[in-house]
Amino acid sequence: MAFGIFIHRSDSIYDDTPAERYQFPKQYLARAQASIGDWIIYYEPRKVPETRGYFAVAKIDRVVADPTAAGMYLALIEPGSYLDFATPVPFTSVDGVIDAVF
Repeated sequence: MAFGIFIHRSDSIYDDTPAERYQFPKQYLARAQASIGDWIIYYEPRKVPETRGYFAVAKIDRVVADPTAAGMYLALIEPGSYLDFATPVPFTSVDGVIDAVF
């Protein structure tokens, strides 16, 4: 079992649609393959203004070579498994760093 965290931002250069697919370069292939059949968590990086932090979960169905971009891969999301958090989990609060166990 692998625990994956996928970084997604709305202005991404990658062809991501969090509920359907996550595009990534070959250097992350082994990590993504380790998540097949498991749940991953999506988060938006701190560099994004007004970041949502951790905002959703999804289950990885399979990983395939991207037929539209050489050297790129797609982690395909299991249909119906993508779930937005009712309240995103921020990185920090007024009390400091939030320590969360997923």
